[in-house]
Amino acid sequence: MLNFYPPTLADKDLFPKDSHLLAYNYLYSYVHLWSEQIGITIAKSDTALYMHLRDDECFLLPITDDLPKAMAELEEYCAESGVKFELNCVPEKEAKELRELGYEIEHIRNLDDYLYESGKLTKLAGRKLQAKRNHISKFERTYTYTVRSLSKPEMREECYHMVSTRWLENHGEVDQSIVDELRAIRRTFDNWDELGFVGMLVCVENELTAFTVGEIVDENLAIVHFEKGDISYHGVYSVINQLFVSQYLSDVKYVNRQEDAGVEGLRKAKLSYQPDLMVKKYRVRKK
Repeated sequence: MLNFYPPTLADKDLFPKDSHLLAYNYLYSYVHLWSEQIGITIAKSDTALYMHLRDDECFLLPITDDLPKAMAELEEYCAESGVKFELNCVPEKEAKELRELGYEIEHIRNLDDYLYESGKLTKLAGRKLQAKRNHISKFERTYTYTVRSLSKPEMREECYHMVSTRWLENHGEVDQSIVDELRAIRRTFDNWDELGFVGMLVCVENELTAFTVGEIVDENLAIVHFEKGDISYHGVYSVINQLFVSQYLSDVKYVNRQEDAGVEGLRKAKLSYQPDLMVKKYRVRKK
């Protein structure tokens, strides 16, 4: 029977090294950053790598070269262990393959990833992105700012202090999702070198106002894991988004800015950048 256990850095090489699934949930970084908060465990067999999410009571798509065999192995495990059989965050192509194998699939819009061409986020060309250019222009006219890399530990600590104080105060009500995100940011900074992330911060007159953290997967895809700013500086999010892509991610085709989780304001913000591709994700169950 499959043996599920909490992942560690030693398991990093079990995960895909490329972007063929496009969804960020299948990268080691996702598992590392969120495993404690949502209870991710993994199991490895000769057939596949399996991931289970405790809080959502579901599995992710098995990472395998033999999907029918992997699904049969997973069904057998669930039957023997009594664990609920359900998959979530399954990309569209694989979901349709599973439908052909006799499974029931359902599109979950709140989980779709937003992908943008890096050139679009750098140039912000066209009428539909005029407002973004206006925000940046006003920021540049209003403030004297500098941009720095997050390569030094002391700068990452400064970012964590900012997000756990000023950003938290501006955010309003603090729910469990915010607490979980702060823990993920803490894990990010504590394991920076092992994760291979890149990041930058923006200072206005030596006051930290925003930071962002990303990951270059391959020439096709980069992920923006975190982006936090002090909204009292008008336009700071437009500025750090554009600067980060232009300075760090310009050689990558797509930038994945993750899902909106059904949050109305977040969905509006992500749609306002005119995504070039949506990575549709599905729930998969037995009929």
